[in-house]
Amino acid sequence: MRIVYAIRHVGMTGGVKVFFQHVELLRKRGHEVHLVARYIDEEWGFNVTPEIIPSFDDTYIPQADAIVVTTPKDVEVFWKIAQKRRIPLFHFMQGFEPDYVLERINGKVIPDKFRKKGIGTKIKYLKKMLGWKRKLKRFDALYKIPSIKMAISPHLVQAVFNRYGTKCYLLPNGINLAIFHPKEKGLDYSDVLKIVSVGNATLEYKAIPDIWKAVEILKKRGENVFLTRVSPADIPEIERNVGIVDRFLVRISEQEMANLYRESHILIAASTEIEGFGLPPVEAMSTGTPVILTRVSPFLAFDETHDYAYFVDVHKPEEIAEGVIAISKNKALRDQLIKRGYDIARKYALETVGERLEKILQGHVNDTH
Repeated sequence: MRIVYAIRHVGMTGGVKVFFQHVELLRKRGHEVHLVARYIDEEWGFNVTPEIIPSFDDTYIPQADAIVVTTPKDVEVFWKIAQKRRIPLFHFMQGFEPDYVLERINGKVIPDKFRKKGIGTKIKYLKKMLGWKRKLKRFDALYKIPSIKMAISPHLVQAVFNRYGTKCYLLPNGINLAIFHPKEKGLDYSDVLKIVSVGNATLEYKAIPDIWKAVEILKKRGENVFLTRVSPADIPEIERNVGIVDRFLVRISEQEMANLYRESHILIAASTEIEGFGLPPVEAMSTGTPVILTRVSPFLAFDETHDYAYFVDVHKPEEIAEGVIAISKNKALRDQLIKRGYDIARKYALETVGERLEKILQGHVNDTH
């Protein structure tokens, strides 16, 4: 097959990382794959060099049997090209934007700047509400375009079907088990507890402030904990000034990330329902690091039996703190989480993801030939 992957911006984010992984996987399986982009914002440590093109115009897109994009905006642009060439367009979904907007329209999420009292704030909120409704209408139009949809988590697959009655393939993220291999020996949980949290603190759905509060609770109780925060973006001032984080790491490589998991005692991910997949917990589990996760669809989808993590409710820092204590004090619990974590990680080996991706693409490419 000849496949074109197209992404507007190349930066150091999980979404870009997965896109690059797809290209590598397909090339290793003998396919001709082009990765085209408009801009490189940050260099990425993968064995794939994007082809920078002046515009997403038919003239600059290589000939191919199929095109893969990952944002609704690019679905709109590339649908015209795919139609003209009579080839399938794949929309690889790493989130579901309509749900993000609906949470604001329904009042489940109210941004902090709109929580103040006063007529001025109320007027601004009403204007913003109109903007969200227009945005939802636009997303609905883009999702109704008959692209072939693939999503990284079962709850996204279901969301597409529930809202549009459209079929969507499940294509989860994968990890390189050669890089994210287990620790050589177990860590001592009786001394300083090294806790790691991964994600951009400016993204609401990551709920990073809940982790700050949990660690603050632990430190006030006299627990000897050391929090490392890893981010693909610059650390915002609010996080630098919170006074809870002991170490910041920004834009570190995949190998450095794996080494960090191996030296850490616990990973905490406190995301809300809007999380797409949650790759760091799977990566951490593959190295033998126990995880504390919120009870949200993407994390619960890792397996039908939910005994592979210490689960807590969303926005409950006190439960996170209790989880840290439980894992550190209870060896039997710890051993169970580590053992089940290995089981989960093996399900998401890159090779398995590559086979599934190839099968989905070939099924539709063959239909057009």
